[in-house]
Amino acid sequence: MPSPNWSRRLPKLVVIPEVTALATLADVRTLIDQRVPANYRAKLTWQYVSKLLAGAAQGETDAVDGEVALRLVLAMEGVECPPR
Repeated sequence: MPSPNWSRRLPKLVVIPEVTALATLADVRTLIDQRVPANYRAKLTWQYVSKLLAGAAQGETDAVDGEVALRLVLAMEGVECPPR
């Protein structure tokens, strides 16, 4: 089984104003691991995003699925993430 490729780019840049810009799967993984509080990471929505991103890093799922899920969860959490 090949090692995950976390450097894969997201289809579109995800910008969270005054916080960060996410260009790769690794950027999103770092955001989730380091900036999303543990009680939020425990939610099924964040776990689903993490699962999709891990699948994309393994080449099993499309990165666009992870990006869309991320944008939806950010919107559900009230985090502004305007489309670019």
